[in-house]
Amino acid sequence: MASPLLYPALVETALITYRDVKNGTNVENPVPHFPLPSQYASVLIVYGILSVMPKPAERVATVAGWGFVVATLLNLWTPGKQVRYTNNNKTPNTSKAA
Repeated sequence: MASPLLYPALVETALITYRDVKNGTNVENPVPHFPLPSQYASVLIVYGILSVMPKPAERVATVAGWGFVVATLLNLWTPGKQVRYTNNNKTPNTSKAA
């Protein structure tokens, strides 16, 4: 019997693939419009970590796996995407006027 985490991992992979192909993102990839390998790797890592939970915690891990799917569906989590912080060449003013 397959692990109960197999289904949310497959749905997560299909969801990120569909979203990137539909939105036309990642045009500069070697395979245009498909997700970056880091997105697939992040799904593999997250669900791999969940899969090593002990047998009594298997149900909790499965619920967490489906939670990641729902979070991705609602755009609360984007696997493999980097968060970029920009300062726009502005430095904080730390000097105090006397």
